[in-house]
Amino acid sequence: MSATPRSTVGLISLSLVLLVAGCSSGGNSFPSASTSASTSQSNAAAALSLPRHAFTSQAASAASAFVDSVGVNVHNGYYGTPYGDKPARITALVAQLGVHHLRDGTYPGQTNLCTLDQAYAASGVYFDYIVSPAETDSQLSSWQSCTAPAAQTYEGYNEYDLSGDPNWVTVLQAAQQQIYAFGSGLGLPVVGPSLTTEAAYGEVGSVPANTGNMHDYLSGHNPGSPGWGGTDQFGVYGSLAYFIAIARQTTGQAPMWSTETGYGDAPGSLWYVPVQTKVHYELRTLFDQWNLGVPRTYLYELVDQGGGDFGSYGLVDAGTQPKPIFHALAALLARLSVKNSAPASLDYALTAGSTVDSTLLATRPGSFVLALWEEVPEWDPTTSQAIAVSPVPVNLAFPAAPRSMSVTTFALTGKPVTSAITPSTSVSLQVDGGVSLIDITLR
Repeated sequence: MSATPRSTVGLISLSLVLLVAGCSSGGNSFPSASTSASTSQSNAAAALSLPRHAFTSQAASAASAFVDSVGVNVHNGYYGTPYGDKPARITALVAQLGVHHLRDGTYPGQTNLCTLDQAYAASGVYFDYIVSPAETDSQLSSWQSCTAPAAQTYEGYNEYDLSGDPNWVTVLQAAQQQIYAFGSGLGLPVVGPSLTTEAAYGEVGSVPANTGNMHDYLSGHNPGSPGWGGTDQFGVYGSLAYFIAIARQTTGQAPMWSTETGYGDAPGSLWYVPVQTKVHYELRTLFDQWNLGVPRTYLYELVDQGGGDFGSYGLVDAGTQPKPIFHALAALLARLSVKNSAPASLDYALTAGSTVDSTLLATRPGSFVLALWEEVPEWDPTTSQAIAVSPVPVNLAFPAAPRSMSVTTFALTGKPVTSAITPSTSVSLQVDGGVSLIDITLR
């Protein structure tokens, strides 16, 4: 399972020195960003040595493009779970969440799921379909014929290196040829197979695909972790850059998708994090991977299935009640789902410590959202203890004062909290491990 690094922030010149003094808060608390100029101590643990700032006007991606990068895993054919037993509830949750991309398997012969997926497509939600081992072209054609509006991509076998098949390499290579031919014949992109180790990607070698595939589970570490294992030609094990690099062994320089990533939150399970830390880490994961050029990230998963070390990775619990991460992600996507957003640029300067990361998105003409967060660990997965994170000061400067500004943070419940900021040519804020959304309107 897998990970990624960071963004560079556009700056104009600014001569401001940030003073750093002592102040702390618990690793599981959610202190709001504020307009206070008070100083605080920065926790610089695990900062990545990457370029952070360029003294130029910063290009902003369309906010709608970021929203389009977010997907979630589902298992609609799993009966005996909320997915298969409560399809109407699952459909309502997907609509409430606001994602447009789901990842699921293929279920030839289950016409009820064909009807369900067609309804998803009619509402603007589309699927990456994972092909199951040994499915024939006839079975895939049957599935495609009843789900055609919903099919966006087809994907190679899922973690087939764990199948126990002694011939898994040759079977997977042949299957990917078949899947690629099938998808290409439909005019649909094909995603490469997912694998679980560096060695497995190397054994499979180059296979045909339009998009690479990684599973970047971070074992309870923060999304921007520099890694925690050995170092080789692919980088440090556990870093997001490492997981991208090893997955490129099969698909080269094709765009890299993360088809599974996320965090469990059941105390006592392997690599879990507290539910509030999960809010911080999963939102940061989406921004970190976007900053690294990963065009699609599917969180694992929508609903807890219960039991085992991966039984609590859901955005909602096994009773289908939303967790704080569900509320936070839904609020984030709603805030950024602006139909007329387009790429733009903003002249500004961001001065901050080396642990602060950012993503700049354009919403409407003359309006931007700047996401800011401290990319530091908040949880020690080895000791299962919180790591105290101190808010750090940042300063935003503009050639002219914006017309309006505000900041949105996320409470312990995951619900958004928005406060106005007095517009100025120089604005001081504090950020912590939670994502803060700074709304900037120029006109």
